[in-house]
Amino acid sequence: MVAAGLIAGTGGLAIALFLRSVVANTPVRVNSYSLFWSTVLVGGFGVVAGMAVESVRQLQQSSPEPEYHRHRSLRRRSGLHRGATDDRPLP
Repeated sequence: MVAAGLIAGTGGLAIALFLRSVVANTPVRVNSYSLFWSTVLVGGFGVVAGMAVESVRQLQQSSPEPEYHRHRSLRRRSGLHRGATDDRPLP
């Protein structure tokens, strides 16, 4: 779970640094204090999002409910058109 948080946090920091460079190349002047805290917040949101996704994945994996463990296939059936959601067997 920590690894997922670190990976997502790294992605969040990359986005924050990109936004910081965009702001630096605009005529608007933003003080460095605001830029620092916006970078920390976006990186922190990335960490929280990564840990939330990993927690949900672990909860689904450990759930005894069979619905969470059923794999859905993307097989094409000859009688169904694209986008159809009818799961009844074909005659």
